[in-house]
Amino acid sequence: MKFYQQRLKRLRLSLARLADAILITCPENRRYLSGFSPSDVSLTESSGALLITSKEAFLLTDPRYQEEAKECAPLFEPCIYRKGLVAELEKLLPLLGVKKLLVEPSYVSLSSFRLMEKKLSCEIVEARPLVEKLRAVKDEHEIKLIQESLRIAEEILAVVAKEIRPGVSEKEIAARIIMLSHLKAEGPSFPPIVASGRNAARPHAEPSDKKLALHEPLIIDMGVKWQGYCSDITRTFWVGEPDERFIKVYSLVKKAKEAAEAQIRAGVKGALPDLAAREVFKKEGVDKNFWHSLGHGVGLAIHEAPTLSFRSRRHLRPNQVVTVEPGLYFPEWGGVRLEDMVVITKQGFKRLNSLGFLSF
Repeated sequence: MKFYQQRLKRLRLSLARLADAILITCPENRRYLSGFSPSDVSLTESSGALLITSKEAFLLTDPRYQEEAKECAPLFEPCIYRKGLVAELEKLLPLLGVKKLLVEPSYVSLSSFRLMEKKLSCEIVEARPLVEKLRAVKDEHEIKLIQESLRIAEEILAVVAKEIRPGVSEKEIAARIIMLSHLKAEGPSFPPIVASGRNAARPHAEPSDKKLALHEPLIIDMGVKWQGYCSDITRTFWVGEPDERFIKVYSLVKKAKEAAEAQIRAGVKGALPDLAAREVFKKEGVDKNFWHSLGHGVGLAIHEAPTLSFRSRRHLRPNQVVTVEPGLYFPEWGGVRLEDMVVITKQGFKRLNSLGFLSF
């Protein structure tokens, strides 16, 4: 309960300068502020919303989630609607004296937004990412949950790694990861990527019926959720005895990862570690084969602030949790990606992983 009180207080400090109330419809923001954990079926079928003013806080939901809503009291007063969210807001906002309401633009459908404009007797304004800014810096409790999530993910990956052999399909490996994720945690934090051979040249490849064959790379990118918090880890394997090309590419990606990590610390721009990795690749003439940013924040969402990208101009802050995941991709051959999770500190970073890399 103490966590939620502190988070509400911090949000209200920002809210006071902007509007009378904010409507929280992002599932991760909702959970971060209240502990309300049901997921949304879709953008048009939400499990509920938070309405927060300078003094009041409501959890608005329908009867399907009324028991879960009760668990968020007394910080959030449950408000069970039967005619929809907008109809409930139409009754509630005038009673609270709300003249200006912030909404989260990425988590309100256009039809819902238009209905709000039509039905609500207040100004409706798109909110800046206020809660996302709070979520970017983790507290000690959050870091412990992320570390436990990663520990479980590594445990699963270690099991699956022993089952890699020719004849096993990508889908079979992915199914095994998903099953273990539900047995050991709350399920996967994202659909696992299992990509072998030329498929490994697709950074976000979907598992296929392709069977593993000797003398080809295999990328496994996976994570689980633990008490809502995500983990994300990637390891690249070789089916059979590694050949010279795989050893060279793997070693180069690992070198780029180490160069990037040497630049990670609070106060530097998020672009700097990314550029350090690209410089390693550029010296070998393969920088054009690094097709994505170096990393991203992880927390209640698998992708959140901050971003480690050559486009990033924001400075890193202590207790942000990010991935470091350089990769090289060659369409005619495959690819290699290596990914760890780290906590940013004033002096540098703390690695959360314990699972190591291949040695040659």
